[in-house]
Amino acid sequence: MKPFRLSRRTLLQGVGAAVALPTLEAMLDSRGTALAAGGPLPRRFATFFFGDGVILSKWNPTSTGANWQFSQALAPLANVKSYVNVVSGFQVKTPDRRGHHTGQAAILSGYPFIELYAPSANYASKFGGPSIDQVAAQHIGQGTAFRSLELGVSKRIVTGEGPTLQYISHKGPDQPMQPEYNPAALFTRLFSGFSSSPEPQADPRAALRASVLDAVREDAKRLQSRLGSSDRARLDAHLTSISELRQQILALPPQYTQACVNPQPVTQTNQDSGGKEPLELVSKAMSDLLVLAWACDLTRVASYMFSGGVCATVFHMLGQSRGNHDLTHDPEPSAQGQVHDSVVWVVKQFAYLLERLKATPEAGGNLLDNSCLLLTSDVAEGFAHSVTDYPLLVAGRASGYLKYPGIHVRSTSKENTSNVLLTCLKAVGTGVTSVGGDSGYSDTECTAIRA
Repeated sequence: MKPFRLSRRTLLQGVGAAVALPTLEAMLDSRGTALAAGGPLPRRFATFFFGDGVILSKWNPTSTGANWQFSQALAPLANVKSYVNVVSGFQVKTPDRRGHHTGQAAILSGYPFIELYAPSANYASKFGGPSIDQVAAQHIGQGTAFRSLELGVSKRIVTGEGPTLQYISHKGPDQPMQPEYNPAALFTRLFSGFSSSPEPQADPRAALRASVLDAVREDAKRLQSRLGSSDRARLDAHLTSISELRQQILALPPQYTQACVNPQPVTQTNQDSGGKEPLELVSKAMSDLLVLAWACDLTRVASYMFSGGVCATVFHMLGQSRGNHDLTHDPEPSAQGQVHDSVVWVVKQFAYLLERLKATPEAGGNLLDNSCLLLTSDVAEGFAHSVTDYPLLVAGRASGYLKYPGIHVRSTSKENTSNVLLTCLKAVGTGVTSVGGDSGYSDTECTAIRA
């Protein structure tokens, strides 16, 4: 007998009512790994970043392979260990010219940074190419309401040394992506235009706005032939913004299902209280919103900057009173102990995000089964500004592309960290065959973490 199949958009309908369905086995192919209509289940990608590196002796597991045991820093990942691949011993291959700048640009893009004139700072730079989240967005982010989301938690970031340290997401050298630090504002951006009804009333002005944007875009294209190269690049960025706005206007609203629920309004605004940041509340709110955005297929790509490079974040909930970067350069054991404590606390926040993804059903599995998340930092160890033996975690299964259960793979030859970036991009179906540029270029995957 031919198996019964359903469209993913099927509704239960009655007199004056309609109810959306969760993703059912009847909507999938015979293996439960793709939609019956032929389309694959969506894959998602995110970078999760924190500043100032780790204490390597407390970060790297002492054993390798599938039976790796938790180090002190990675212990919070106990509930999602099978979804985590630990990568150690890899090295940033771009020239190590400026510590944090070198590491942040290379580990997020594979390109060496570009130095900028810095009249009011010791140093300044910008990315030499697009960050990998934006590479992913270019390939897998086009069919959703939001091409990508840029999230931030700690506001204690460096703003005077160029965009390299200020942002983790970049479309290109001159197009940094501003993160949203306000969970309430992110909620409004994601859900304010959506009705709880399965058939929301269309905004009658939407078609007109989309039409106007089309007209402006076509006129702007005609202008391009008359401009110089720098202005053409600026105009191209502007046209891209117009295209993304049009996509958001015309995008279908989410269909609320078992996983894509109609959310309660978020009121957390990330305001300091007594000079202290609400780090845990903001981090959990951002993680909850990202999980919901992925469950509702509003976006498939995100960057999550928990703290920036050279971060001055104060982990006050741990009893600390000094900025994290200051602590990393204090050789006293008590200061280095506080650095380690802050790393453990950040890993707990990452674990919370992974656990929420694991608990969110999709098809026969969960969102983490169809996602890839890369956790990393701007240096290996803050005290030395090192870029060798880089802290890298690759979490999720990416629809079976990544090794599961996860392993600890340790390079004995200081392999290129860009190999890991390429693996992540290929895992989520971008189709790219290389990443980065100059000495950071790689066309070689980290095959050890492939399934």
